[in-house]
Amino acid sequence: MQRERLKLEGEEILSTLRRIQLQLECAQSAFEDVTDESLIDSYIYEIIALQKKYEFFLRAAKKMGLTNGVQRRAI
Repeated sequence: MQRERLKLEGEEILSTLRRIQLQLECAQSAFEDVTDESLIDSYIYEIIALQKKYEFFLRAAKKMGLTNGVQRRAI
């Protein structure tokens, strides 16, 4: 029972890391395309927030020993 719960939690963490990676790629791509100062600032804040979120879930994955194949994103 405990093992099954940990497995599900680990899968959820890895899924969240993949989702955040995709969100980061989208935000970085959008950042490169905008010219309006307000939008530039908005994407900068979004990218920073997503990077912090990614770091949080990466630490959780490391605690569970799930980091095989998971890479730390460059900031």
